[in-house]
Amino acid sequence: MNRQPTLVVATHNPGKLAEFSRLLANVPWRICDLVEAGFDAELIEPADDYAGNAIAKAEQVCNALAMPVLADDSGIEVMALQGWPGPHSARWLGRAASPRDRLVGLINEVDKRCPGDRRVRYVAAVALARPGAATVVACGSCDGLLVEPKGSGGFAYDPGFFSNDLGVTFGEATEEQKDGVSHRARALRRLVEVHLLNPTENWVS
Repeated sequence: MNRQPTLVVATHNPGKLAEFSRLLANVPWRICDLVEAGFDAELIEPADDYAGNAIAKAEQVCNALAMPVLADDSGIEVMALQGWPGPHSARWLGRAASPRDRLVGLINEVDKRCPGDRRVRYVAAVALARPGAATVVACGSCDGLLVEPKGSGGFAYDPGFFSNDLGVTFGEATEEQKDGVSHRARALRRLVEVHLLNPTENWVS
């Protein structure tokens, strides 16, 4: 009888963990969070780009646990501000700021610095680190507008991200709707198709 391989999701964000669990529901893996895996260190984010941070987190946990690990880095980019805050989306207002504070603060910054242009996009990079194999990464994005908060679903900037694909904010969308078009879902689908549907014996623990 084949043992189902375990995949650790490297995030301390419960919203991300729930989203990854939904998006990976149909792949032949048992999803494991950091607590269950026994990893309690702070995740490092040393890079100025999404892929660099995703790779760093995945490899940090993979090296510690000797298990396949999935990690992501994501952010919201304001078109009129050349992509700011981007990879710094969770930190630009300070780590103590709440998601609501960051969203309202970003709206205020956009209206002050580029009034009348609220075009934004969500971007995500998802990295898969595996013992004895090269780390791989895939990226995804989705376009929208920055709006006053609507809805209570999702996490991070979701209530203020009006999706061009859905015609509602991610805060208003159902989980199924968001999972069909989100930046994280698009990145993960690319990774899954190539590397997670048919895991090979030389790197599965």
